[in-house]
Amino acid sequence: MGRAEAAKAVRVAVFYAAETGAADLREVALPAGATVAQALQLSGMLAAHPELATLDIGYGIDGRRVALQRVLQDGDRIDLCRALQVDPMTARRLRAAAAKKAAISKPRR
Repeated sequence: MGRAEAAKAVRVAVFYAAETGAADLREVALPAGATVAQALQLSGMLAAHPELATLDIGYGIDGRRVALQRVLQDGDRIDLCRALQVDPMTARRLRAAAAKKAAISKPRR
């Protein structure tokens, strides 16, 4: 890659944490103007994790949801996000109820 080509390239990371197994982080270099969809294709993430085809996956950069057509900037990290299994507030209430029950059932001295 020459200097002019290197200046026009963007380096991005693609991250996916499978429900079981290790997290997968891949870095790719793309031409300027490349999209999230192109980065996913080039990273090989979809081929390496076939379950992604059946899951409702969202894509995020810097904690914000993005579309597959979003143009990438140098240094972006694309996170592949699975849908939540439980609403965070419901999960918190369940944990609090379990902790309260455990505290009540402990014998006092």
